[in-house]
Amino acid sequence: MKNWYYILNPTLTTMNGHLSTPDSVLHLARTAPRDDWWLAAKRHIAAGDRIWIYFATPLKQVAAMADVDGAPYEISGDRRNKWRFPATLNLGATQALNRSPVPLSELSNQRPQGVFSATAEDLQLLLKHAGL
Repeated sequence: MKNWYYILNPTLTTMNGHLSTPDSVLHLARTAPRDDWWLAAKRHIAAGDRIWIYFATPLKQVAAMADVDGAPYEISGDRRNKWRFPATLNLGATQALNRSPVPLSELSNQRPQGVFSATAEDLQLLLKHAGL
C-alpha cells in the first residue's frame, strides 16, 4: 500500500458542483463518498492505496483521506486531465482530519505540487490525525 498526497485548490476545484473545501468534502464523505478523481499524468496509484487530500490556498492543510478503489484509466478527449481513478472518501478519517487537520508547517514537503508519495515521517503524523 502506498500513501499519496492529492492537492486540491478550494478556490478553483469543484467536486459534484461545489468548491472543494474541507466542509464540502466532508459532506461528500457522508453522502456520496465514491467518485472518480482526476490526474494530469499517469501515476503508480493502485487499488488499496490511500490519498491524503491537501487543501491548498488559502488553507494549506491535509483535512481528508480516501481509499483508492482501482488503477488509473485513460480518458480520451480530455487533454488537461487525461487520467482518472476511482476512490472512496474514508468517513472516519475525514471526520477526524476535519476536526484536527495537518497543517503544511508540520509536513516535510513545504512546497507540495501535483500528486506525490508521503514520507514515512509524514505518514505517522497523518495516521495519528486521522485516527488510524
